[in-house]
Amino acid sequence: MKIKKLPVFSFDVDSELLVGIERLTGVLGFEIGDGIPVTAKKGDRVGVSLQNGLATIYYTRKNLFFRELGLLIEHLSDGKDLELTEDGFFESLSAMIDVSRCGVPTLDSVRLMLDHMALMGYDTAMLYTEDMIKLEGKPYFGYMRGRFTPDELRALDDYAYEYGIEMMPCLECYGHMEKYLIWGEAFRLKDTDSVLMAREEKTFEFLDLLIRTASSCFRSRRIHVGMDEAFDMGRGKFLTKHGYVPPFDIFNEYMDRLMEIVNKYGLEPMMWSDMYFRVSSGNNRYYGEDIEIPAEVAAKIPENMELVFWHYGEGPGCDDYMLRKHAALNRKISYAGGLWCWSGHFPEHHYMMKAVRESLDACRNNSARSAMATIWFNDNAECDLHANLFGLSFLAELCFDRNASADKLKARFEATTGGDYDAFLAMSEYHNTFEDETVYTDFNQRFYGKPIFWQDILEGLFDTHLYKKPMSEHYARCAEKMKGYRNKKWQYLYDLAYRVFDFMATKAFIAERLAPAYQSGDRETLALMANELLPLLKKKTRAVHRAHKSVWFKNRNMIGWSNLDIRYGGMAARCDTAIELIRAYLDGKIPAIESLEEERLHKPLNAFPAFSRISTPNIKT
Repeated sequence: MKIKKLPVFSFDVDSELLVGIERLTGVLGFEIGDGIPVTAKKGDRVGVSLQNGLATIYYTRKNLFFRELGLLIEHLSDGKDLELTEDGFFESLSAMIDVSRCGVPTLDSVRLMLDHMALMGYDTAMLYTEDMIKLEGKPYFGYMRGRFTPDELRALDDYAYEYGIEMMPCLECYGHMEKYLIWGEAFRLKDTDSVLMAREEKTFEFLDLLIRTASSCFRSRRIHVGMDEAFDMGRGKFLTKHGYVPPFDIFNEYMDRLMEIVNKYGLEPMMWSDMYFRVSSGNNRYYGEDIEIPAEVAAKIPENMELVFWHYGEGPGCDDYMLRKHAALNRKISYAGGLWCWSGHFPEHHYMMKAVRESLDACRNNSARSAMATIWFNDNAECDLHANLFGLSFLAELCFDRNASADKLKARFEATTGGDYDAFLAMSEYHNTFEDETVYTDFNQRFYGKPIFWQDILEGLFDTHLYKKPMSEHYARCAEKMKGYRNKKWQYLYDLAYRVFDFMATKAFIAERLAPAYQSGDRETLALMANELLPLLKKKTRAVHRAHKSVWFKNRNMIGWSNLDIRYGGMAARCDTAIELIRAYLDGKIPAIESLEEERLHKPLNAFPAFSRISTPNIKT
């Protein structure tokens, strides 16, 4: 076998770049030595030049040097001279990683993400921590959840710094605190199950500790304070103690106290912007062209607050009018898009690409120069962190080139990650077929994967979807396709995808036939289910369970996996129960199987499903 010779470079650059260069030798596949001379020029241009065997990297900020280094190596194999200047419209490109959904990445896993983010051109990284920072004197804050210590966060900050990537705290300072508020330690801080208590000195003492601790872990003087989706503020213990107070009044009063703390530590805050729109909509909506924020509401927004407009879906004109409404508030604004990794084992890249492209075009049309990729992990973080490199690369490339071609997007992803573009994209077929340009009147209809994966084999709450659109053959084809992908670095992801698709092929096949066979009296099919297909499904459940656990233990803190052990173990146990009941029914030992007697009623899919809601009615019918 012919061994590929690595390119060799001789760097004459600022010393602050050398640590990052050394790190990337293994990631990009090059050596440092007596080779192609590389110089670097910091100024107002972002690009790379290779002329007559001499390379020059142009960069405006430290982080962009590493992006251009990646471009140099990517194009080196062309054997041609290169002169490239990149679009500098976006002034900031950030990524937010959710570590609060019982799936805490290891430090090495975050470091690997930072390696690839540097090559993509990201300048900011945030770890979304609800209760995931160890606080002195608060032993239950993040207890048994895999929380980070301050020293661990400082180590990540040091690592990012060498790439010119700013790490900053990303907290929740009002809502989304349900994981902590279950403990007696937090009793005085609790308004509702998820919202902190306003007008309570203990609350602001706690926030002072949280903000002081979190901000001490990073060089950055910026902080994300959250403040989103505090839907039921003032409706719990606050209501009992103070009576009814208009939510907007509570929110503003609370914000004033929070800003005292933020200003005390000399921090520059940003927040999710939705609550200002919700309190102005009359019915708790964030998006709506008819929503007008009154002048008295706008005036209450802290002057130094950066507003983060988040929008994860498509919708003609939505981003444009929402960005205009944000601009009218006369505050610094940024856009946050979602990588659609929160709905099961793999991201839905197709929807992500459509939504992100639409949103970034709107940013350009409205002079919004800061873009953020959010990597949310709702419901126990089933999706591996690194499966999101595809989305990170896509968003970054459109920030640097509005008209990036499909070939360029593919080449850049493969150059910055070493992964196979087609393999990562194929993982999205977990959600749907994507074999045609189907128009979805309800975007939830795109997301078959998670409901089908976890639904109970006997109760089959989503079976009606499979009657209308059988998916078993699709998943069988996907399994065969995934078997063909080989990649040393990312093989563990490809292998997990194969196991997931192989499992879903059998599970969907059973779901498409089990209830109809029972209801039509097809005893032959029921015997096939009990004697062959359900034992096979149990075997495949165990296989995907092992594969998923292997991936989790490779990249995440072991705390948090327990919930998925219980889910997978429960699915295997339900196979045993189904086998037992069907055999008993066929042998005449029981007169009926109640769950199969029930008519299969239609339950809509949900793009934001939690496992606890998979088996319960959806309010949307």
